[in-house]
Amino acid sequence: MLAALTSVDLIKLAIIGPLFFMLAPLFGLWLKDKPRWQLGVFGLMCFMTLNGLLGPGNWGLTLGSIEEYRGHTKGYHFFFNHALAIALIVAKWREDRESFRWAPPGLVWFLFYCGVSMISIVNAVDKNLAYMAAHKTIFASVLMIATFNTLRTEADLKFFLRVMILTLAWELFVCLKMKYLGHMYQVRGTFEHQNPLAMYSLLIAMVFLAVGLGPQFKGVNLLLLGFGFCAIIIECTLSRGALVMFALGTMGTIGLSLFEKVTTRRLLVTAVMGIVGSIGLVLALDSIISRFHDQGNQASGELREVMKDASREMQRDYPLGSGWNNYGLLINPPYRYAEIYYDWYRSRGQKPDLTKANGLVESHYYLLIAENGYIGLWAWLAVIGVGLWRNARAYLFFGHSFIRCVSLGIFMGCALNYVQSTLERVLVQPRNLMLWLILLGITARIEVMRREAKQRLREKSGGQT
Repeated sequence: MLAALTSVDLIKLAIIGPLFFMLAPLFGLWLKDKPRWQLGVFGLMCFMTLNGLLGPGNWGLTLGSIEEYRGHTKGYHFFFNHALAIALIVAKWREDRESFRWAPPGLVWFLFYCGVSMISIVNAVDKNLAYMAAHKTIFASVLMIATFNTLRTEADLKFFLRVMILTLAWELFVCLKMKYLGHMYQVRGTFEHQNPLAMYSLLIAMVFLAVGLGPQFKGVNLLLLGFGFCAIIIECTLSRGALVMFALGTMGTIGLSLFEKVTTRRLLVTAVMGIVGSIGLVLALDSIISRFHDQGNQASGELREVMKDASREMQRDYPLGSGWNNYGLLINPPYRYAEIYYDWYRSRGQKPDLTKANGLVESHYYLLIAENGYIGLWAWLAVIGVGLWRNARAYLFFGHSFIRCVSLGIFMGCALNYVQSTLERVLVQPRNLMLWLILLGITARIEVMRREAKQRLREKSGGQT
């Protein structure tokens, strides 16, 4: 790796090393026994998942950057909020080593997926690209560890939700600015593309809605406002898949909330949301209809199938995977998989542009099949399956409560993202990966709460459940 670094990379390395491995731990030592400061740092860590202020940015440093590459990882990324996560980990570890956990529930499954994915490096044409993907994915797990060890009580979880309301409020401001002042058709906010922004918003929107419909507490109505922020952002993106998922997720979350317990608040909020949603739909209907009737929709759908064909070919040639993060390399000349794309262009009467790089397969699952083989796909399904099961189990275990609603929201938001991943590879995008791992950290904390509550019930019943 060092031999490939440019002089600019060496300067970045001189910054990254002290920041991540000296200053962040020292800052963590200073944070020890300062709970308010820790929550403040955690809030900043969450806000910085946006990775931009008024547009797409890079709150971090990248070594070995290859921006012209169309794969899902283009360098060795060191995001600044990862440094904040390291500081929080050090602070919590120094405070209470007995209750601190380096491996929250679910992390071992995630690291197992990363390890299985790295088996594909044996077939990688460019092994450096595989190392980049491994670095991005494994390093991001510090967010899960920091979240699990920082958020320990219901009050901490409510603080997280308030932070995310402010985060989405800022993102909404950026989106409205782009739409009405920049006259952008499909708004991308601080993201590189509108689809990841839409799915990021959808992921947290279901948590806002589920908790907002739950038992009352101070500030609960702000969560419904946050849900409204997410709805407007998704409408601004005009992402077809996200619009459909948002509608289904909203109905599903409301339905499960009413199934769990019918309350006057839930009925009233549902009625108000129906009225407000109808008005909003009427105002945005022209744009939504126009988006669903775009002339490029049919061609886009056909190209998705061509990309899947290329993935199948790679899997047949490389059962263990063609190499993590190598798909973007293999679907271009001189490799034969490029012809799968070019044949499609020729079938449409078009001449392939050999100077333009072919795109990456949109489906996350087909990307896994191509790059990591079926073993990588099954490992990924195990990760997401365990997370969904733990949230479903918490929803069934806890009574009508704040925690039950948080579990419902995470379950629904994640499930929608997993379904949409058949069309969009959003969870390999750094911002979406960050928020998802934070929610997995919360899932792990709720799982520990469930185990502790179950243990108390055993003790109370004299060892019988």
